[in-house]
Amino acid sequence: MRLVASLSLATVVITAAATPAVRPLDAQMIDPRIEAMLEDVSAARLHEYLSTLTGFRTRHSLSFSDQPDVGVVPARSYIMETLRGFSDRLQVDLDCYTVEPQGRIPVEAELCNVVAILPGGSARRIYVSGHYDTVARLTADPSQGGGGGGFDWERFDNPAPGANDDGSGTVLTMEAARVLAQSGLAFDATLVFVAFVAEEEGLVGASLHAARAERESWVIDAVFNNDIIGNSLGGNGILDSRTLRVFSEDPMDSPSRHLARFIQRHGSAYLPDHQIRLVAREDRFGRGGDHTAFNRRGFAGVRFSESRENYSRQHTAADTLGGVDFDYLARNTRVNVAGVATMALAPAAPRVDLGAGPALGRGESGYDADVRWARSTGAVGYRVVWRDAWTPDWEHEVRVGDVDRLVLQDVSIDDYVFGVAAIGPGGHESLVSAYVRPPRPRTDVREVGSGGGR
Repeated sequence: MRLVASLSLATVVITAAATPAVRPLDAQMIDPRIEAMLEDVSAARLHEYLSTLTGFRTRHSLSFSDQPDVGVVPARSYIMETLRGFSDRLQVDLDCYTVEPQGRIPVEAELCNVVAILPGGSARRIYVSGHYDTVARLTADPSQGGGGGGFDWERFDNPAPGANDDGSGTVLTMEAARVLAQSGLAFDATLVFVAFVAEEEGLVGASLHAARAERESWVIDAVFNNDIIGNSLGGNGILDSRTLRVFSEDPMDSPSRHLARFIQRHGSAYLPDHQIRLVAREDRFGRGGDHTAFNRRGFAGVRFSESRENYSRQHTAADTLGGVDFDYLARNTRVNVAGVATMALAPAAPRVDLGAGPALGRGESGYDADVRWARSTGAVGYRVVWRDAWTPDWEHEVRVGDVDRLVLQDVSIDDYVFGVAAIGPGGHESLVSAYVRPPRPRTDVREVGSGGGR
């Protein structure tokens, strides 16, 4: 490899024959501070939080009971006060909206998400979330896969403990907040922990929050959404406590798909015995979750979910503590913490759209890959990756220093997909920014050519 400098750019030129394959994170890139956070995750604490949450009888979004220990109001108060008790660094408050009657919400109601913010060195945000509301059918219908008929949306008082759906995702979010806030680390990104409301009524709480994020131009790098994530014994009798599904939306190079790859790469490095299964669809077939509200507004978001669901427990009074494997839930919490901490300690992902589109060209020869990017604040190096355009994951990589250009000789930009990640002083990697051609605008054929009239 030879280094070439110019007046405006620092450029690395490398021949195709010298391009190495992608390698996993080595021991030198494992941060002992992150390992300490993973050890701090407590199955006993997860059990404590969830035992309290399921004790409110129901957390239906409209269960505004007069009783101090029943319904959604004391449940959200418990979540809020518990988060406040973790650290003075956490800024905890309710994120409330008045919602008119619509769809599955038959009455006007004030619906409140619980939000805890851990300020970082920059305004970019990384979310960890679950939904704390619950719902139960009048009668169980496991053939519906956890959804479908049997609901009376004007009944707010059905017993609905919601231990796994989605008490599991809520307490995972709470424990991740505790561990990250108490770590004492100064993160570059701002971390946001949210217990969303009214997911069961149509992603209402998440949609309102995501719309606010879009309206106020918040920079959201990633949404780690956790929903139905604590059960290891499927309804078909298969036990699986060593794998975890991560769902991400199409297309293959969507921001969400790159987030999923990031989670697998870094989660697998810190938890090699816990397999992260990437699923190339937005969610389970015919179903959805709160990350979808962010996806619809262009934010990168994925759904974490257990590998083996038990549909007979979902949306029924049978969704109790007995259906949660707390050791499994703790491992899934560690996957979240490993990904969030790594991303939050890393610089922001590089910008690759430098004006007219992705800064990817054929070089002076016309046959090379000329890859350019804007330097990220705080980065000391970059990792350029590429893969065959028919392949789902990165196959090749080159690590370079504080430069903003790499020329890969005799590598055709027609045959490969390219990306680049920033690397911080501690070796932490950002998300990959991919060089993807924007979709062509649709053209009405009636406006093309001459004739046709109006």
